[in-house]
Amino acid sequence: MPVVGITSNTVPWELLRAAGLRPFLLSPHRASTPLADRYMEDVFSARVKAIFDFVVSAESVPLTAVVIPRTSEQEHKLYLYLREVVRQKAERAPPVILYNLLHARSPEAEAYGLERTQDLKRTLERLTGRALDDELLRAAIAEGNAAREAIRGLLRQREGGAPKLSGSEALPLIGAWYFMDRAEYAPLAREALREIETRASLEGPRILVKGPPLDSVDFCAAIEAQDAVVVAEDDWWGSRAAGQDIDAALEPVSAVFNKYYFDAPSPRVFPAAVADAWFHSRASEVDGVIFYLPPEDDVMGWDYPRLRDDLTRRGIRHLMVRDAASDEIGAFAGSLRRSAAWRSGRPGRS
Repeated sequence: MPVVGITSNTVPWELLRAAGLRPFLLSPHRASTPLADRYMEDVFSARVKAIFDFVVSAESVPLTAVVIPRTSEQEHKLYLYLREVVRQKAERAPPVILYNLLHARSPEAEAYGLERTQDLKRTLERLTGRALDDELLRAAIAEGNAAREAIRGLLRQREGGAPKLSGSEALPLIGAWYFMDRAEYAPLAREALREIETRASLEGPRILVKGPPLDSVDFCAAIEAQDAVVVAEDDWWGSRAAGQDIDAALEPVSAVFNKYYFDAPSPRVFPAAVADAWFHSRASEVDGVIFYLPPEDDVMGWDYPRLRDDLTRRGIRHLMVRDAASDEIGAFAGSLRRSAAWRSGRPGRS
């Protein structure tokens, strides 16, 4: 099965699957990025530079194409930089496709997004020489929905006052669906769930993490080393990976668009009230919130003051750190353990 690289969660997996392609998330970890450093400024994140470096290197030769969504500024720039170095014949790369999905909540943006989804369908048909008929799309939707239900089963083991699944375990269990065949993922996730359900509950203050997508366990592990439990992450790699099912009763392309427009977390959702709704709801169910703003962040820093002030008004304990090695994490976890709120089982109150 031809492999197509994708760069984040807002690429419609079901369209690629129905086209006979295997979508695979590009998330390389590289010690150095000499090719990216040649063309890209320092403002780009390490992950985006690593993707650029991979795509223009010989390692990307097996890829049939790369699909990049316009749902973060850095991804849009990644697409433009890749197209430009190929145009100038400075480097080679597989065909690079832009899924120009906007997340502004307006009738114009919605109509535009549906048109772009139809365009992506036609582009994939030309790429593969295969018509994406409704039967193929419905089969892919059913496959994706089964995987989503399996993820939601795992997430339920993190909810309530007695979680059984830590953040450092949950991230690889959930994140695997970005790399695997989802038909294979669902039964394996259900098997893991059956084992997790037999466990004793984890002890410690429950923490919600807000920051860039966590594509490694390091940050959660640093928190959990302080006898706390990460029970949620407000990003597409962790707690918000699955969301709701795609509505199988709708016309398939419209149903796929609705999912990725209305229910896929993205850094560019507007207005802010829509972007913040999940965070506000989940924050009321935990003992504390840790904001993670690494030095390369260029998104969360704009939202942090607004979210911080809201938590303060609601009496929800919170901390902002710039790296996983911060000594403040231990002090924060300790203060939560000593608080009457945690001992009495009333999350979020001091």
